[in-house]
Amino acid sequence: MALPLALGDKASFENYWVGHNSEAVMAIKSCIMKGEPRMLYLYGSRGCGKSHLLFAAMRFAEQEILASSYISFDDSAALPALLNAVDVEHLVCVDNIHLWAGDEEREQALFALFEQVKLNAGQLIVTASQPADRCGFMLADLISRLNSGLIYPLQPLTEEQRYEAIKLRANCRGLSINDDTIKYLLSRASRDNSELFRILDEIDRVSLIEKRRITIPFLQRVLASDRIQRSR
Repeated sequence: MALPLALGDKASFENYWVGHNSEAVMAIKSCIMKGEPRMLYLYGSRGCGKSHLLFAAMRFAEQEILASSYISFDDSAALPALLNAVDVEHLVCVDNIHLWAGDEEREQALFALFEQVKLNAGQLIVTASQPADRCGFMLADLISRLNSGLIYPLQPLTEEQRYEAIKLRANCRGLSINDDTIKYLLSRASRDNSELFRILDEIDRVSLIEKRRITIPFLQRVLASDRIQRSR
């Protein structure tokens, strides 16, 4: 079962600024190309790129002619029974597993998914906010399974790396933004990288509609409008 997901431009390794996470990226690519390691556990704070890496992994798998499935536990439609429909013979990406910690039924379903992926020689990549033994899981066997693969803490970007990341993302989208405008954006936007990239998406959308160059005055107007819309 290929779960619905709009990959878009966010789903590639090409527009992911690696920073100090090169080992995690290499491990993901090895998992897809070589089938080893079978299980990867990525954890880190909000906005450090966990979901981006899962989306990028799926696009990379598509290029390698490998089927993949994705589910995020922050989706209200993500119920334990849904895991029974996942294609466990190929790549399975599960986002935000920490959100199911403390719920016995959900923990059992996640444990069963792990076992099925292992039994059918699939690959499993999961993300969480913290290491498995600090997420609040009650099922000891589940914690043991989650700790059995390769574990990578994802490092947040430094200020300099955030600048390079936004520049890379803009270039990948074909946006012409000069250095001063990027610095202005960084000084006004949230330090949450996912929020920063969301704003860049909005800037791209508005500039295409209005056919305007991205200048600081243009950016000021878009940011003000975005704040008003999100406050409603």
